[in-house]
Amino acid sequence: MKLAWVMRRFLHRFEWDEQTLTFRRIPWSPWQTLKAIPRSLFWGMLVGGGLIPFTYSYWESYFIESVQTEVQALHHEKRRLVASIQSIEAHRAVLYERVQKFYRPLLGLPPLPASEWDGGMGGAPSTPEELSLYRGHRLISEYLSLQKQLAEVNGRLERMPCLMPLQGRILSGFGYRTDPFTGAWQMHTGLDIDAPYGAPVRAAAAGKVIFAGWDYGGGYGIQVEIDHLNGLVTKYAHLSRLAVKEGDTVMRGQTIGYVGSTGYSTGAHLHYEVIERGVKVNPQKYLLLP
Repeated sequence: MKLAWVMRRFLHRFEWDEQTLTFRRIPWSPWQTLKAIPRSLFWGMLVGGGLIPFTYSYWESYFIESVQTEVQALHHEKRRLVASIQSIEAHRAVLYERVQKFYRPLLGLPPLPASEWDGGMGGAPSTPEELSLYRGHRLISEYLSLQKQLAEVNGRLERMPCLMPLQGRILSGFGYRTDPFTGAWQMHTGLDIDAPYGAPVRAAAAGKVIFAGWDYGGGYGIQVEIDHLNGLVTKYAHLSRLAVKEGDTVMRGQTIGYVGSTGYSTGAHLHYEVIERGVKVNPQKYLLLP
């Protein structure tokens, strides 16, 4: 029943009506429909058979072009990576040479052994790629170690009193001299540096202020003492006023006070001392400039 309704509803043909001069729809009979099916299948297979080779050829060409494009992109990326690796290798060679010829000698270290640079014994790199990676890690480790050692050396240098506290003529050096007040022959334990009243006085090295104030027993007047935490202490005497207080941490070149003539003094100047493990020594021993 349903099949007959579908056939009447959808399966039909058209014929020309001479009387009405129009096309007249005529439903197909079941037999006509069955006869038309093989014909439809035949033409469908014929058309499909023609499209399949065409479609296959199109997709084959598209796939080949896509693969070729991808291969070209990979070749381009490979060339870029090779160029980058060569650049990295060149920079690494420069860094390695600096380690061998500058940084290690500067720290008093022997050159890095060639065997260690090439991988050493046991578990040594077996391919160029592994060797390149090993050398990269070894160089990073070497620079981190050198950086730490250089920082320690720099810290020690910063605490060495090699800077003049101020610019001026040395009026009296370290050693025996005639006392300007008594005329007696006695030891002068520092440098007297000529400078105008109020001139800034700088710390000769980094350290910690252990005294800043008036010296009531030694005739130094207003003075500053700095412990450089390496067995050395510097003293700056006869100041007019202070720029730091006890307990302050100071850097090399930092202003710690101002020139004056307080205490046992005949005029504006700076009395500068270096005390080495409790013994007063000639400050010029540590000065970079005479």
